[in-house]
Amino acid sequence: MLRAGGAALFLASLLPGNAFAAAPIRPPVVEYRIEASLDPKTHVVEGKERLLWRNPSGDSVGELRFHLYLNAFKNDLSTFMRESGGQLRGDKASTEAGDWGSIDVTSMKTSGGADLLPRARKIQPDGNAATDETVLLVPLSTPVPPHGEITLDIAFRSKLPKIFARTGFIRDYHLVGQWFPKIGVYETAGMRGRTTGGWNCHAFHANSEFYADYGDWDVTLSVPTGFVVGATGQRVSEEKRGDRTVSRYRQENVHDFAWTADPRFVVREYTFDPAKDVPAGWSARAAGELGMTEQQIALKPIAVRILLQPDHVGALDRYKSGLHAGIAYYGLWFGAYPYATLTLVDPPEDGMGSGGMEYPTFITGGSDVRLLHWPLANTYLTENVTLHEYGHQYWYGLVGSNEFEESWLDEGLNTDSEYRAMRLAYGARDMAQFPGGVGLSYLSIAHGAYAAIPNLDPIRRFAWGYATNDSYGENSYMKVGLFLAQLSQDIGIGKFAKAQRAYYDQWSFRHPSTEDFFAAFERSTGLDLSDYRRNIVEGTARLDWEVVSARGSRDRGESGVFDRPGGRVTLDRGKPVDTAAGKKTASGLDRDKDEDKAHRRYRSVVLFANIGDWPHGAPARLAFEDGTTIERALPASARWVRLRIWSRSPLAWAAVDPDRTNTWDVNRLNDSKVLQGGRGAADTRSRLAPVKYLGWVATVGGLLTEILWVLS
Repeated sequence: MLRAGGAALFLASLLPGNAFAAAPIRPPVVEYRIEASLDPKTHVVEGKERLLWRNPSGDSVGELRFHLYLNAFKNDLSTFMRESGGQLRGDKASTEAGDWGSIDVTSMKTSGGADLLPRARKIQPDGNAATDETVLLVPLSTPVPPHGEITLDIAFRSKLPKIFARTGFIRDYHLVGQWFPKIGVYETAGMRGRTTGGWNCHAFHANSEFYADYGDWDVTLSVPTGFVVGATGQRVSEEKRGDRTVSRYRQENVHDFAWTADPRFVVREYTFDPAKDVPAGWSARAAGELGMTEQQIALKPIAVRILLQPDHVGALDRYKSGLHAGIAYYGLWFGAYPYATLTLVDPPEDGMGSGGMEYPTFITGGSDVRLLHWPLANTYLTENVTLHEYGHQYWYGLVGSNEFEESWLDEGLNTDSEYRAMRLAYGARDMAQFPGGVGLSYLSIAHGAYAAIPNLDPIRRFAWGYATNDSYGENSYMKVGLFLAQLSQDIGIGKFAKAQRAYYDQWSFRHPSTEDFFAAFERSTGLDLSDYRRNIVEGTARLDWEVVSARGSRDRGESGVFDRPGGRVTLDRGKPVDTAAGKKTASGLDRDKDEDKAHRRYRSVVLFANIGDWPHGAPARLAFEDGTTIERALPASARWVRLRIWSRSPLAWAAVDPDRTNTWDVNRLNDSKVLQGGRGAADTRSRLAPVKYLGWVATVGGLLTEILWVLS
């Protein structure tokens, strides 16, 4: 069985969450053996690649398709450069003569010696311009038979660009990503909704990342002696050959390989030890939410290698803090990290275009010397970037979603996991803490962005199909974090945790779709989640409960003519009236004057409305001057709800969703109204200040979206 979806996998997926975890496909679909040599003066990598590709389908495959990612930086006519305008994640491409990037396949032959290069041609599979050269189609004279295999010997020359869009050089620093001819994914019929088998090998778009099959890697790297190298996988050998150093790295069951070389790196190595590096209480908490034992979710040691810039050595503890939080959270809640090593690269400050990026067992962080000193010393940007990129070892690395077509399954799921881990590790103010108890959280900033950015697209869309770059970022990252926080709140933290682990267990080392995500969650929870999928993931519905009006008045009693058992009476605000004299009786006057305040009554009327287009309930709270509160549940079916309340104290304030349980509610500035002074009003100001009175801060914070998701 070469693809998920067969009878054995289906039966296994019905078992409890910890009873089944997808094993890597063996033998793997691809095997790469690469020898590469870096010239740091020209920033050129000369490479030889032996590729073994196994046909995973019952089809006869008559052509191969390869990604040539570096050609995105060959000229300004590539799809990537046209779509980005030469700018991405706050970084700008250099147009100087020596700063462009490219990849040339100089030879491609079968193991039998057949030359495939003469018939190969560049294609544009997404209807993009004919000037794009990022996909190579290679016709085969002899098709690869069903479940057969083919071995190719490929020679290539890669010119790295000046640091831009995750890869390149700056001075002697080299981050070598997407640097070799990489075969696409042949998807079988039934996989990810396909009706027939075929290649999934998109052009390199500005807002797309990557998609590839799992396989085994054996890569030998040659650099000038004095350069420090870090790479995907385990270093199995290193030796000097003349004035060069040759290192060999191997790694099984991953879908990419990246590396770095820089003579300035300061190396720090240690072992992550679960016995001392998992924060206290986390293991018990995860076990409780998952319904498992701590022994069942136990973690393994990891050999960690951190490559620092000399002026960033002071950031070491911050990198370690983010790593430890990530390794502990993702490992305990989803599954232990299955690899032996992890390498973290700290880019120079003028090479941040390569920062905040993930590859299997190899991530890049991001720091700045200003983050080490007041007033930024208590911001958690370095920790957050580190944790987020480590998280991609799971949502990207171990669950191989198609980032071209369903970026939310990678970036979005990881954003949600990142928010949870950051909050657990650093508290409610997990983005920044300032003197006086003031701070910011990543979830609140995400909400500000959600409210500020035009609602033009659904979450699920091809990465290059969003209206704007901001819309891609919002729908691929922050909105998914808010959606999953809402889902967790609605179904319960325990059910959510079990469902997410079940999804990870079923789809690790495979390629799931949106349908597979919801199927796993529905199977685990027993709930119909089609409402969330239809309205939020594949629609643009928003929730917006507001307090339309709130008023209160003292009950002065009844007035008018009333027929009572003892006869007809006339009352003026509850007091008898001498109709002959046209005035209140003496006894009535006395009662009016001397009325006991303890017996006064007040009438409050509050109107709530859901002015959004997603039906969903909300809690409501009314607080009174004497400090008492009344809670009500506003039903999902209601467009509006009017509450009429009698009380012994005046209404001080009214709020809908006062504790922020509905993260999908778009406007937090209309969620409360304050009427009076007193204990009740003081209570609302302390509880609602972050929501109502400082709500503008979160909204303005949405304007910082670009900066934030650059770092994440």
